[in-house]
Parts: sequence; structure tokens; C-alpha cells
Amino acid sequence: RPDGSDSSIQCDLRVINLEPGNFPSFAALSYVWGIATATEGHFVSCGVYTLRVTPNCHSALWHLRERLGGFTIWIDALCINQKDEEEKMYQISMMGDIYSKAETMYVWLG
Repeated sequence: RPDGSDSSIQCDLRVINLEPGNFPSFAALSYVWGIATATEGHFVSCGVYTLRVTPNCHSALWHLRERLGGFTIWIDALCINQKDEEEKMYQISMMGDIYSKAETMYVWLG
């Protein structure tokens, strides 16, 4: 929970081909990133990796998990390597395709 009682978010990362017929049904999340500080402890466990996310991203995921249970979702902060500028530029150029191929689009304003 955002209040800390059960705030753990766990996921698996998969590489998906966006060619027609080759990708699973998925949702995409658009949200306000907001400002994260080094002292905030909002994390998502993705397999063996633990990734820091903004409080707003964490809140969106927590609320979606509470409502939907398990689901497949694309989130830029987790699906794009934010430390690799070349990959980031490539992935950002694909965001229109990603959003348009999502079965469901969630918008989280906080």
C-alpha cells in the first residue's frame, strides 16, 4: 500500500515483438513522473533486479494491482533502460506504436 503496509510490487520483464499476432494482450500506463528524490524508497522488483520508481509510478502500480490482480503492462520507467541514452531514444520513437497496440490504456495523474 502507499501507506507502507504492503507496498511491494513484483513483476517479470519480457521482450515482446510488436509485429501483428506476435504479442500478448497488454496495457500501457501513462502517468505524471513527478520528482523523485534520493531519499524516497519506492521500488519495483523485476526478477533479480530492483528498480527505483517515482512515487506516482509506484502508486499507479499499487492501485492497478489492487484492482486487477496480475496483468501485463508496459511502463516506460521499467521497460526503457533510463541510463542508456541510445536505447532510450530508440524506445521513445516506438512509444506511438506501443500505446496504439495496447489493449487498454491507463492514465494516472496521482
